[in-house]
Order: sequence, then structure tokens, then C-alpha cells
Amino acid sequence: HPPHHTQHQPPANTCSPSSSPPQPVDPSRSLPMASRALLLCSLVALALAAGSDARDHVVGGGKDGAWRVPPPAQPDALNDWAGKARFHVGDNLVFKFDAATDSVLEVTRADYDRCNTASPIATYKASGAVVPLPPGGQRFRHFISGAPGNCQKGERVIVLVMSEKHGRRVPPAAPAPAHSPSSSAGLVEAPAHAPAPAPATGAAWRTASGSGSVVLGALLGALLVVGF
Repeated sequence: HPPHHTQHQPPANTCSPSSSPPQPVDPSRSLPMASRALLLCSLVALALAAGSDARDHVVGGGKDGAWRVPPPAQPDALNDWAGKARFHVGDNLVFKFDAATDSVLEVTRADYDRCNTASPIATYKASGAVVPLPPGGQRFRHFISGAPGNCQKGERVIVLVMSEKHGRRVPPAAPAPAHSPSSSAGLVEAPAHAPAPAPATGAAWRTASGSGSVVLGALLGALLVVGF
């Protein structure tokens, strides 16, 4: 009989490369914990910076404000203060006063000129009242005292809300006379004293309040992508 030759199969190569495509690397696994912590800290810091754009303006200035009848020698003290301040979209007005004897009324320009307290746009009776200056609001805001006779004595103010597109330019107006004749209804027909024009410099030092929010949103999106 012819010799029988057994055909041996070569052993399988267990080290041969797989034919399946390489799997993508999970970015959340490759990002070190320290880097993610740093990114989170940056997010918190940016959130605080974005919120710091808004300012609270205590009407009249100072810590306690000055929403009260000004001294006879300074009947336009409140508007003098407003003429030196910078009110931007997103800021707040804070009125501090004696709530037992006074209040704040937001009124139209006509009612401001006449010291008319009969039909206010809004009424604030609690001291520390916060009045926001939101986007899309009026450029000029007019406030008078709700106490009888106080507006006629100078307790009123015009606030000009600035934006990135507008400089601080106020149409000139003659100051109210010291003694104005009153009608039978107790309304004063006195011209309003508008805030004095402020220098153009300083209008560009502050970025728009929404810019911080845009950057914050971008950073938050990046944080979600890396899977923190």
C-alpha cells in the first residue's frame, strides 16, 4: 500500500488584524478629570461675569438714595444726579424712601410735566422698589413722587436708558421755575428739566449685556459636547 500522507492545516493566526473598522474614541474618557474641573470653573466664572454687566442704581445716589424733596437751593438735584449717571439696558433703578409718607409713580412725559399723579403707569409703595430697564423698553422713563405736592418741589426724575446704538443726547429743556402757578386741579404746568447731556466718552466702555450670555452659551455647548 502506498504511504498515507496526512495534510496538516496551518494554525490560525490569532494576531491577525480585525477586519472591523476602528471604534471612535469617547472624548469624555480622553479628557482628564482636572481639565473638566477647570472647564467647569471657567463656566462658573463666566456666568458671574455675564451677570455683573447689570447694575443697580440707587436713585439720587449714595447708599440710602435721595428719593425725597430736594433742598430749596437744589430743586433739580435728582435730575442733576441722573444727568451724570449711565443707565443701560439690563440695569435696575432702586428707589429708597420713607414708605409711610412717600411713593414712586412712573408716568408719561405729559403727566411728568404737569406733576399729575392721577393716572400713573406704575406705582411703587415699598421702599427699596426695583424698577428694571429691560430691552425694548422706553428710552426715556419718567418718575414722580406720589406724595401730594412733592413733585412740584422737585421730587421727580427723568432717566435716559442708553444702548449700544445710541449716544447720550438729551434735547435741551429749560429748568422748571422755582415757583410755578398751579391750576384748580393742583396740576403744575411747568416745563420739565431734562438730564444734562453727558460726555460721549464712556458710552463704549461697557459691552452689551447680552454678549456675556452669548459666550456663556457657547461654553456651555462645548461642555455638553465633551460629556461632562
